[in-house]
Amino acid sequence: MKTTHFLLMAATAMLLFVQQAHAKIWRVNSNSNYNGTSLWGDNFGGTSANPVFKQLSNANSSNLVSATAGDTLYMEGAAIDYSAATITKKLVIIGPGYLLNENPNVSNDALAARLDNIAFNTGSAGSQLIGVYVYGFYGITINVSNITIKRCRIDRSITLANAISDILVLQNFFSNSYNPNDATSAILPNFYGFPTDFVFDNNICKKTLILNSNNTVRTAQEVNNNTFDCLAISGKPSIQLNTGSFKNNILKTPTATVDINNHTNNNVSFCVSSSSTGQFGTSNNNKVITSISSIFVTSGTTDGIYQLKSGSAASNNGSDGTDRGAFGGAITNHYTLSGLAPVPVIYQLTTSGVATPASGLSVTIKARTIK
Repeated sequence: MKTTHFLLMAATAMLLFVQQAHAKIWRVNSNSNYNGTSLWGDNFGGTSANPVFKQLSNANSSNLVSATAGDTLYMEGAAIDYSAATITKKLVIIGPGYLLNENPNVSNDALAARLDNIAFNTGSAGSQLIGVYVYGFYGITINVSNITIKRCRIDRSITLANAISDILVLQNFFSNSYNPNDATSAILPNFYGFPTDFVFDNNICKKTLILNSNNTVRTAQEVNNNTFDCLAISGKPSIQLNTGSFKNNILKTPTATVDINNHTNNNVSFCVSSSSTGQFGTSNNNKVITSISSIFVTSGTTDGIYQLKSGSAASNNGSDGTDRGAFGGAITNHYTLSGLAPVPVIYQLTTSGVATPASGLSVTIKARTIK
């Protein structure tokens, strides 16, 4: 079993290296014996020159990892959760995704990289977090500009600082598994302001989206192609924001209300909701579908159930001629089941189990890449 696991990790590292030959790639595994002085993750093939770090914090503090080059940290799936991390370097952090025991051909061992919480602080501008399951109370905190959160599962919220810009929240799964009755917004603005050029696209959001702080409704650059299945709040909107573009979104909750651009629904187009009152209406190619469950597939996985039925009333009729909701838009922008990163994913590895001097060890790898 150890041999197979090592082969899997080696093959993964090889595929990542082939795709990103000009970037330095490091492994992180919470089962590593790394201590930074005498142990280097040698139980997973690490050396002093190429360690397998135990935690993100180990990699962030290591002199081996560049502070500015945008090195990649590959967080390997493990049964042991990862501790909270504060990032002060420009890094690309890639995990194996989530819901790996539900969707087919997504993982060899179905282990996610579960991270307590993460903060992006001074020095980390330009960083990306992809395919990581962030489960802890403090979620994700962004204190610098130019951060991308992509294809992650987020059980709590993303907290944003004031006076920053270029924050991209793309293709994520915002879960309500912690508390289905929690009205906390997926995005928490700072009391004093909100980032410029904030984008929230192609997410499945089982949380509210209330961009309101200090009694001021904040402005996003665009909020497009999301599927909202959020809590309805009595007497208050479940979605509240200002934006220059709110299109191709689906609101599944029939009793939820929205406040887009001060209740004007300006810039709201090609959206779908189930109520003609307090939601998107029918102007600007918006649709009201009272039996909104009829547009979705009848069965599927936790995130797969938000795919549209073939030929549904929301299929192939968005602003760009593709589906409305999280699975619409350009192919590279689609929500991706299980949050697979756009790198080769090994979902099956088999060996003959016996190596001989003459023939070596026969290894068969099945892998795929989702852009």
